[in-house]
Amino acid sequence: MTPSTDSDDDISTPPRRATAPTPQPAPTQPQAVFSLPTKWSVTDRSIHLTISQDGRDLTYTAGNGDKDGASARTDIPIPPACGIYYYEVEIRVTLALGRFAGPKVKFNRLPGWEPFSWGYHGDDGFSFTAERNGNPFSQTYGSSDVVGCGVDFSTHRAFYTKNGVLLGNVFENVGKGIDLYPSVGLQHPGESIRVNFGHEPFRFDIENHVQQQKNVAWNKIMATPLYTSILNPGRSASTSKAALSEEESKIVLNKLVLSYLIHHGYSKTVRAFQKQQDIVLKAKSATADDGDVDMDSDAAKENAVEVSLEDDIERRTRVVDAVIRGDIDRAITETEKYHPTVLKAEEGLMLFKLRCRKFVELILETAAMKRELDALEARRERPTFAPPIADGDGLEESMDMDIDDDQTCELSAPQVEPISKGAGKQRAENGLVSAAQYEAAINAAIDYGKALRADYKGDTRQVVKQLLTQTFSIIAFHDPLGQRGEMANFVSVNARTQLASELNQAILKSQGQPAQPALETLYRHTSACITQLGVFGEGAAGFADLQRELLEA
Repeated sequence: MTPSTDSDDDISTPPRRATAPTPQPAPTQPQAVFSLPTKWSVTDRSIHLTISQDGRDLTYTAGNGDKDGASARTDIPIPPACGIYYYEVEIRVTLALGRFAGPKVKFNRLPGWEPFSWGYHGDDGFSFTAERNGNPFSQTYGSSDVVGCGVDFSTHRAFYTKNGVLLGNVFENVGKGIDLYPSVGLQHPGESIRVNFGHEPFRFDIENHVQQQKNVAWNKIMATPLYTSILNPGRSASTSKAALSEEESKIVLNKLVLSYLIHHGYSKTVRAFQKQQDIVLKAKSATADDGDVDMDSDAAKENAVEVSLEDDIERRTRVVDAVIRGDIDRAITETEKYHPTVLKAEEGLMLFKLRCRKFVELILETAAMKRELDALEARRERPTFAPPIADGDGLEESMDMDIDDDQTCELSAPQVEPISKGAGKQRAENGLVSAAQYEAAINAAIDYGKALRADYKGDTRQVVKQLLTQTFSIIAFHDPLGQRGEMANFVSVNARTQLASELNQAILKSQGQPAQPALETLYRHTSACITQLGVFGEGAAGFADLQRELLEA
């Protein structure tokens, strides 16, 4: 929500940033879409390979007579949405063969000898993909070496490292159109490897490598022009693919920013932003037009528009801030004065919600008074006056209420024993609440609750019945703010903020403006699209980090 103050001194401070909800994977497989491989599969391996208990070690057992070798793969495939996937293999005994493989590769063959498998062999340094001869690639490797295997799903190319040094890219169309699994092959009895799927720091600086690829992807995104089809869906097909000029793009982006500032009530920032844009437009207009311009007339019109817009923002901000502070009466009065249709819309639903919150605030006020009186009574060594409340659990015994399925309730005033006038006067002079004030607050809450109940007794709408029940249930608690769970949320400051946001949206809707700023909607839509692209296998989606690039920059 908008801050309670918006002065010219802090107009350079950016508005509170909206946070887009984290998009969820497709519901058909919510747990598997973004899971990363972390261990070798117990079932998808050669019978001649043994796996350690933690799933990271592989050993080729002796006496198998399998001359072609033995291989294993992880239990789950790599999700392309990760952008780049990388793991490292430590060669424990003699040599090993690192690779990637598809789902139907045989486990008695070496890497790269089968279709849809890619391997880098340690004995000759050759790379293999569906072939027996291979091609020269890089260095050989053996015992004590750490070989890294990575795949970039934005390019569908593999890359390898040795002892923390990048050896280069190799292969084309790796994992394109199929599930891709980390895999390893051993050929001789006694060979052993241990894999690191991120359980511990890598030898190779993979984070820097990934960041470089992210920068490339993001620069490509930023260089992509806006098209008229995005901003004007109704345009004809002949013009929908035309790119907007740089000037047109700036105009569109400025409108998005301005609508965001207006929505959240940054009146001073809006004025400063508009003035900056007017200066630019006037400079361009003066350059393009040699005719006479009535500057006084134009300035008067602009000032009138600015004053009207600023007044509207400030009025709306006052209403919203009043709800956040708990001053519901002022919020209702201001809304009724400047935005009367809001309280009448949907059969007065917003007015009903505000009145329910008013009752909550009254009860919270009485509970605070009760706590103060109890604390004062506990500090007194020799009480000279009777306790203000009879023995019991507290506020719930001061207000008799019964709610049934038909929304019938009875509220009665509490029985408060009077205290000596001298003691009450003394506490009032010390700035403390008196029992008389507490009794008056209880009676005011009771009267308001009765009026609220009477006004909506015949309303059959489910939302009204539910909120009314929840609102009156607050008096069953001695200290509503000290509760947990649903009641704590219902009476919390966050509940005020949510109601204030609803009222803000209702006011904007009554003015013909969108309930949510277009900029926030655009952010959420973009975030959801990126997630879906990742689910569909577009690896570059993993590099479009909106949170980092736009909100944390």
